[in-house]
Amino acid sequence: MNGMVLLIIIPVFILFFNTLTVLSYENKANIESIDSKSVELVVKDVERNIPIITFDVLNKSAYEVIEGNLTIKNSGEYVKERVQDRVNMLNYSCDVNCTIKTITTYEKDPFYIEVNSTITVKKGDIRHAENISQLVSIEGLPDPLPFTKCDPISHNLTHIEYHHSLTAYLENKNMENGSFYENATSPFIIKKCPYEPYETHGSAYILADCIQNCYYHESNDGACYLCRLEGKATCPHQGIETFIIPNELNNGSTVASVDHVIFEDLYEGSPIIINTTRTFILFLDEAHKRKYGIG
Repeated sequence: MNGMVLLIIIPVFILFFNTLTVLSYENKANIESIDSKSVELVVKDVERNIPIITFDVLNKSAYEVIEGNLTIKNSGEYVKERVQDRVNMLNYSCDVNCTIKTITTYEKDPFYIEVNSTITVKKGDIRHAENISQLVSIEGLPDPLPFTKCDPISHNLTHIEYHHSLTAYLENKNMENGSFYENATSPFIIKKCPYEPYETHGSAYILADCIQNCYYHESNDGACYLCRLEGKATCPHQGIETFIIPNELNNGSTVASVDHVIFEDLYEGSPIIINTTRTFILFLDEAHKRKYGIG
């Protein structure tokens, strides 16, 4: 009788323990699946936050320059450190390590900043690591460059108004007819010009629209955004340029109406009158006339 009971009980115990083992494996698999999804969501959230934080740091850095009439040394490192500080403050239920490796001007398009980083996320037995490269547009950021060169100047959130300061700056550089830039204006917010190729600016209406909408253009000679934070009007990177618009029509020649020319290169341009619904004047050298298709 006892033998019969054992023969019945032993298979039951084996079945019971096998069931527990299966349930344990299923539970572990479920936990790993949940952890894997959590890790994936955290990685994506960190990736989403990096460009947002970078843009905000660039914006605040620009206003530090603008409001303090100062320059930032080694702006790429300066911005990188502040982005890193902000990323370190992100709080998740996983172990997260995000290292911002470099912040540089994107070599293929100066209207973007390139952010390279490494993200490592761990939860339970699940670990995910990846290197990512992201582009952050500089459109919508203020232009700090003029504020490192002229004081006092002001802005109204769309235009920079130079008052007498640009004339004083040019006279100090011994530039002829610097007074032509009395009360000049230029764009305050970076906006990429949609008119391409640039030779289409040979149309008075396109050129006038470009001026009125405060557009910027790619430039081999102008400074990139990070170098503008450093007070540089030219740099070795692919950069941007915009027009500085004289307030009054004048005869004669003076320094060309391109920001990097006025703030660094200092060569002359001849007057170009743009007549549409409004009248504008630019002073352009031969190279910029060719670039913008102006005969």
